[in-house]
Amino acid sequence: MNVNEWFNNGCNYQEGIVLYGTLKGHSINLHRLFLRKESISNAEKLKYELGKHRKLATTKSVTPPSKEPQQINLIVDGSPKIPKPQNNSFYRINQLHKDLHPLAIKQRSNFQTAISLHSQLTKLHADEEGAALSLCIEIEDLFDGIETAQKVLDHYVSHKVVLNIEPRGFDKLSPAQLLQSRNNKRISVSKYKKKIDTLKLGQIGSKSEKTKTEVALEKLKKKLIIHELELQQLNELINTHE
Repeated sequence: MNVNEWFNNGCNYQEGIVLYGTLKGHSINLHRLFLRKESISNAEKLKYELGKHRKLATTKSVTPPSKEPQQINLIVDGSPKIPKPQNNSFYRINQLHKDLHPLAIKQRSNFQTAISLHSQLTKLHADEEGAALSLCIEIEDLFDGIETAQKVLDHYVSHKVVLNIEPRGFDKLSPAQLLQSRNNKRISVSKYKKKIDTLKLGQIGSKSEKTKTEVALEKLKKKLIIHELELQQLNELINTHE
């Protein structure tokens, strides 16, 4: 579901919160406020925040879609350009490589689970702060999984390259080793993000230098996605042991 679909389908509060949590750059504090209580003011605020990402309909005529989905390649300056996927939408299975089908199915499952957990959260008594916090953490972990999966799927749609997403045997680690591995992985993720930011700032110079920088950026982004996916796998294993 994307933002436009959410508005068209009646602005369900619970689905809206889950959708807001998948938006890039969303406010964690505001998200937690939405999770804590459904109220008229929160519902209006949620509509306002999601409305920022709403795509306006164009006045151009619309051609009815064919029964079979078509892949359109735009040619610009002699090189094929693959259309970018719409934000906040799940890819159809037939858009993805078969090796990515389990990840896409899990992503949709995480979305539905997050909606279910939020429904449970709204029914808790105000005094049940411990249970509420536990649900909030679990929901945020699901959002992390949804976002990480989206990066892997985006990478395939943009580059037609399936990233190596096979688990690295983390399930054989002890609880203490899992925690240490997660800490190390968080450090790696942070380092790669800093490297990417540094390279982006240094995108100056000749055309050849810019090309080299873009290639280096693409490699770093690929490694970052893999590290983020492994971090998510560690989080899931740790939550299972708790």
